[in-house]
Amino acid sequence: MKALQIDFAPGSLVRTLARTSALTWSAASIGLLACVLAAFNADMLMAQHAHSRTALQQVHALQQRRMAPVPASQRAALPAAQVDAINGTIARLNLPWRDVFDAIESATPPAIALLALEPDARRHLLKVTAEAKNSEAMIGYLDALQQQPLFAGVVLLRHETSEQDPNKPLRFQFEAQWQAFGP
Repeated sequence: MKALQIDFAPGSLVRTLARTSALTWSAASIGLLACVLAAFNADMLMAQHAHSRTALQQVHALQQRRMAPVPASQRAALPAAQVDAINGTIARLNLPWRDVFDAIESATPPAIALLALEPDARRHLLKVTAEAKNSEAMIGYLDALQQQPLFAGVVLLRHETSEQDPNKPLRFQFEAQWQAFGP
């Protein structure tokens, strides 16, 4: 038969502590140690989070300073003549030379000799001096240029026959307005 435990003594803290087994004490100790370690880890994570938040605020403040507009008093004011010169240079650099040359080259027959090409980037205009064997070749060439999609218009400015040359070529000058694509 099994021994019965009969205890009629009133319960107290001392009695409860005395009756607690070693296994319970070791489990409580491990739980208490786990709580202390968790609190220490949480404290480290909160300190790391505060440090990260401070660094993020510094980066955000630096970004705001960099993106802030420069006051008008700090901007370097350029003279109007210099601004015009810069814009003119940019326009000349942005001249669609490859497209213009391709259009001129594809429309130029062997009977035409190109003597000079003078671009005006600001007005999107190309002034060309050329020679032809006769007036029919000149008119055919101007019509062929007019058919090029790059050119908005081709206008004959002047023409004359070169009497000094034994072949008497027809020297002419025309302007070709090219399409402005983009800004």
